[in-house]
Amino acid sequence: MNSNDRTTNKSQRKVGNQFNVSFPNKKFEEKDLKMNNDNQLNKDIRRQKDDINIYILPHQRPMEEIILSVRELFFKVLEMLIDKQNPIPYIFSTEQRQFSFALFLIIIGAVLLLFSNVMKSPDK
Repeated sequence: MNSNDRTTNKSQRKVGNQFNVSFPNKKFEEKDLKMNNDNQLNKDIRRQKDDINIYILPHQRPMEEIILSVRELFFKVLEMLIDKQNPIPYIFSTEQRQFSFALFLIIIGAVLLLFSNVMKSPDK
């Protein structure tokens, strides 16, 4: 006895494997591929925005950030010197710190030059 003989086919149609499995899966795969492409595109856009933010040169930052970074660098270097540590590796670790240190040196030099000119006695 065959297993198909035990079942009754009341609809009078062929009871074989007639499901087109690729049709629903094909639409699901297309939808899944579209979602993956959209997600990848969003990730690429976010990565590009992050890359743009990373590659802003130190002198292109807003003035507030530059002033704050000079201030933070000054206090960190002062703290390292009090603890008798070498601040040079800290200063040269990033471009922003190098820029902040250069600005700090320029500001200190300008202030010392002003004081030296003010303190100089006039020659008569």
